[in-house]
Amino acid sequence: MALAPPPALPGAALAALGIVALAAVQGGYATSSWRAGAVAFGAAAALAALWRADLRWTWRAAAPPLLIAALALWSLLSAAWSIEPSASTLDVQRTLLYLAAAAAFALAGEGLAVGVLGGATIVALWALGGRLIHGAQLNPYEGRLLTGPIGYANGLAALVAIGIAVSVALAARRRYLAAVPLVVLVPALLLTNSRAGLTACAVGAVVAIAVATGRRTLAAAVVAAATLGLTALLLFTPASFGDRVSFWRAARHIGAAHPLGGAGAGTFHVEYASFPPAHDAHSLYLQAFAELGVVGLVLAVAIVAFPLAVAIRRGLAAPAAGLAVFALHAGVDWDWQLPVVAVAGLALIAAATTKPQPLELR
Repeated sequence: MALAPPPALPGAALAALGIVALAAVQGGYATSSWRAGAVAFGAAAALAALWRADLRWTWRAAAPPLLIAALALWSLLSAAWSIEPSASTLDVQRTLLYLAAAAAFALAGEGLAVGVLGGATIVALWALGGRLIHGAQLNPYEGRLLTGPIGYANGLAALVAIGIAVSVALAARRRYLAAVPLVVLVPALLLTNSRAGLTACAVGAVVAIAVATGRRTLAAAVVAAATLGLTALLLFTPASFGDRVSFWRAARHIGAAHPLGGAGAGTFHVEYASFPPAHDAHSLYLQAFAELGVVGLVLAVAIVAFPLAVAIRRGLAAPAAGLAVFALHAGVDWDWQLPVVAVAGLALIAAATTKPQPLELR
């Protein structure tokens, strides 16, 4: 009689393959990647539904896909008042990719955090291998920073920082083999020279150790302090943050001009008229406010904050640590517009909300 695969294997494979596949196409930034990714994750969700036909979702498991579906619907509705309706309907396609991924991960259930660690490690190894083979090539936008297949140093930093936080969390649960990827992940993060990546990684590591050692109140306090710091930064950006000063100021002004529904999904680049040119606001939360108003901002915050709170409350160290990194880094860069990073976050969201108990303790 054939042996059944370990229950964690399909989820781990799905998360790792999704991350690596998106990394291979410049992080999934192109619109063609959204459609292909949505079909692939949709097919995976259908197979997972057939495989786990007896699965009963809890309200926690159903909440993230429903929130993303609400964001997609609100984005589609925003085309009715958008200053550029075609940009709004196009932007919905990326959110549909995330909806398909969220559903697939929720149905897969187990092994997702390990899959995120595996995918991030493969991408980091890919980036470092390219550096060893070809040397530090000069990029007109990134200089000699490590970008790997993603093509964006800060995007790579976000992904590997998430991987580092998950690795530390699993190792703190005495799964010591999970610390091995740090040999690859830490050098990759350092070579990106990303201040946001290093800062978010440090917060994620503290959350990882706090949750893994049963200090959930400390973990919640660290996340709360980081949230206050992020809010202050976005509202009162110091001049030392360079171009982001103008991006974030513009996003605040656009949102204030269209407080309820925003200027329309995918329209920040149309409304933004300052120099230097920018397609994205470099902040999930401010871009949601600018393009989708208060409604969009509430949905964006809920998609990230709800599972992070659940992970800490339930003592799930790996999802809590990785989501802390994602929540912070997405606040200061365009991670939501870079599917390879967003999908890693969505896998951890599902890991936080669908597992009955921590994978590390089994």
